[in-house]
Amino acid sequence: MLEKTPFRTQVRSVDPDTTLLVLTGDLDYDTAPELFVFVGELFSGQVRRLDLDLSGLDFVDSSGVAALINVYNSANECQAEMRIVALTPYLRHLFRVTALDQVFRLPAEPAEPAEPAE
Repeated sequence: MLEKTPFRTQVRSVDPDTTLLVLTGDLDYDTAPELFVFVGELFSGQVRRLDLDLSGLDFVDSSGVAALINVYNSANECQAEMRIVALTPYLRHLFRVTALDQVFRLPAEPAEPAEPAE
């Protein structure tokens, strides 16, 4: 059996209007319900902008994707802005093939390194 990385959430207040939610570990069938509950509690407050740092996620399955869509929908219902501020190349690819890169606000792709001059 594959070893799973524990799922963790961490909340930081960046400024009075912005909350940073850092997700790490595996966001999957077993852990997605934790995010559903957590987000419900998070949006019961006065969150105007939610920044998601997904750079610590090691694995995301379809349940994890559904949980992230739930975060997005919850933000919209509360008239809060949600944006993803950090993610892995794996997640960028996942969002691209599922067309969620057209839904979520993603950070700009890093520039390709320049070829060395000869």
